[in-house]
Amino acid sequence: MINIKFNVKNLYRNLYLGKTLNLIWQISPVQATVSLLFLLSENICWIGTMYTLKLLIDRLINRPVTHNTDGITAAILLAGGVAILYGCVKSISSFVNERQSAAVNNYIDKQIHQHTIGLDYSCYEDPAYLDILKRAREAGVDRPYAVVLSLQEIGRNVAMLASMGYILISIDWILPPLLCLFVAPLLIIRIKFSKSLYLWQRKHTGIEREASYLSSLITGDMSAKEIRSFSLGQHLLTKYGKIKETLLTHQLKHSRRRTVIELVSTIVTTAAFFAVTAYIIFGIMNGKTSVGDIAVFLVIFPQSFSVMQGLAGGISGLYQNNRYLADIFALFKLKPTIESAAFTALTEKRESNDFVVENLSFKYPHATEYVLENIHLHIPAGQVIGLVGLNGAGKSTLIKLLCRLYDPLEGMIRIGNKDIRELNINEYRSKVSVVFQDFVKYNLSANENIRLGNIHAPFNPTGIKKAAEDAGAATYINDFPDQYDTVLGRTFENGHEISIGQWQRLAIARAFYSKSQLVILDEATSALDTIAEHELLANIKQKLGGRSALVISHRLSTIQQADLIYVMGDKKIIEYGTHEMLIQKKGTYAALFKS
Repeated sequence: MINIKFNVKNLYRNLYLGKTLNLIWQISPVQATVSLLFLLSENICWIGTMYTLKLLIDRLINRPVTHNTDGITAAILLAGGVAILYGCVKSISSFVNERQSAAVNNYIDKQIHQHTIGLDYSCYEDPAYLDILKRAREAGVDRPYAVVLSLQEIGRNVAMLASMGYILISIDWILPPLLCLFVAPLLIIRIKFSKSLYLWQRKHTGIEREASYLSSLITGDMSAKEIRSFSLGQHLLTKYGKIKETLLTHQLKHSRRRTVIELVSTIVTTAAFFAVTAYIIFGIMNGKTSVGDIAVFLVIFPQSFSVMQGLAGGISGLYQNNRYLADIFALFKLKPTIESAAFTALTEKRESNDFVVENLSFKYPHATEYVLENIHLHIPAGQVIGLVGLNGAGKSTLIKLLCRLYDPLEGMIRIGNKDIRELNINEYRSKVSVVFQDFVKYNLSANENIRLGNIHAPFNPTGIKKAAEDAGAATYINDFPDQYDTVLGRTFENGHEISIGQWQRLAIARAFYSKSQLVILDEATSALDTIAEHELLANIKQKLGGRSALVISHRLSTIQQADLIYVMGDKKIIEYGTHEMLIQKKGTYAALFKS
């Protein structure tokens, strides 16, 4: 059962009001000012409409018994003119609000994307971060401007209540306090249930992510073949349905509890309203209140009650929406742990461009066991280095460290004599290009797919074609109707799907196109046949143009031509040497080569 204790101080603290208003003001001061002015104008026009209607009624009641209608006509025209003005201001205000809504939501969406780009790669291997990201992205869709709407609703209702309160006080001073007393329970209930719903959704974010993941499997193109081949559809649907049913059951339970309590509150409040009405009627009978007072009361009091409910809804909405905005602020508080030096660090002269891994040990965040221990590896400038080992030996982890997606816990990686942690991170990463095992298939044009390898450089069609030729991708690209302007993949209209091997060649072309000093090929030819792989790697030094390469492959026949080969096993480098040297040692490499 929800605790109905209420604390105004906690309410204010949880609103994040200062942060939210500051954020909205920073996004567009002009639009925020215009929106506020139209809000005030709308309320002034509403009060003017009520006042001119009052004048019209007074003129009708107090007019002399004659056929002269000049005063009545003037009153009608005045009331109609003010009503038209009110309608126009309200329509323009709606347009202004829509513009501000788009500006706020676009800004938040941009900031979320911008911030996540700068966070560490390790975040994407942390379920807690993925929960925060999911909540922040969902909140960023409409919650920011919902806060603006809640504030406008509060401002509008406060302005109306101010004018209504003056009239009610003229009838009886006790009416405004009673009105507040009647609506307060509804406000407290809504705020408490908003908090309860938010905390429940926060607790179940992981389950909701699981449901989203299953939904992406069921509806996504990447999994469509396997789901149909293994007839997995019904199994996944059943699993997805159970999770959604669990979530829905809890949500309905929450809604049912809130409805019951609000129902009781409404009954009590309505009864209290009629009790006050009876109090006014008895005042008339006792001569304390005029008939005009009861007429005004019967018009104003129900309307003010509705406005108070709107105010309660605005405050509870503000509270609820700010709860969700807290997830956006929580995301923005996250900072990268990988530190970056000044941009000029990498431009300093060094004795060599060798990449050296020195006494490196590493374990993943929150893990207890090391996955790499005391690694020593040397990649001389201009040489091709092979790296082999069984699955789980730590090869992919070492690549992540070379790309500086993680920093080592012990030891270092250096270029020449410079520890890479002393270098600007973006400048360093521009010196390393990589083709991962799980490379990305960008559904973009062939041109852009390759250009992504060096996107910050001016467009170079000749360089793109050269990279495609070196990777063996030019052959099939030239067969497309639009050649390098052809969009690849089936995501968009007129896109051309290509084989996994062709996608892999495109990823290699992307690495070749970069101006990096080190090219890492992590099983980058696994989808190619042995002949195509041999052709690609046969003259790799020439294709690299003096750059270094680290080649990881389970096909040891492709590693033979490497200048030096390192063998990983049990988290360490256990052997190294040329192909001939390692065969003569008759160790792990020789056993793998013969198997």
